[in-house]
Amino acid sequence: MITREAVATTSAASARDLTLSSPPNWTAICFFAVLSGLHCAIAFPAFYHGRWEGYLSLIFALFFATAAIIAYFARYQMTILPQRRCIQIRQRIGPVKFRRFIAFDDVHAIRLTMHGSRESRIEILCDNEDIDCPPTTIPRQEALFLAILIGVRLIKVCDDSPSSGHRKL
Repeated sequence: MITREAVATTSAASARDLTLSSPPNWTAICFFAVLSGLHCAIAFPAFYHGRWEGYLSLIFALFFATAAIIAYFARYQMTILPQRRCIQIRQRIGPVKFRRFIAFDDVHAIRLTMHGSRESRIEILCDNEDIDCPPTTIPRQEALFLAILIGVRLIKVCDDSPSSGHRKL
């Protein structure tokens, strides 16, 4: 008969890397695109009437269009590497990449903050910083899995309002 300890040690030995990626920030993309369109709508009639204000609006339109494109290509990726006992954080904007590593020994806890039934936030609490995890549709399960994988405690924070969807006992 197999005991729980034997199952736990064999499954821990075959742990694979876990990668969490963020999707494009559509709120920022749409915001900058709308501002670009607004300034284009100001610039073209100003050029038609021969006013110099069209140049300023055209510069703003190009600036906001560039910001929308940059926001589309900006990505955040977190990889949990259990064999190396570290967390790899990658941020990139197109071909430009920034990468850093955080050891499991620097992690103190995983904090799950829940506001209502749809809003949640998972943070990895380290020595010098709190690292936000990319958004997920299953925050409770992901936070528990991260805490077990890293070997730290899980802190659950939720509001006590009656609309939060949690029952009081």
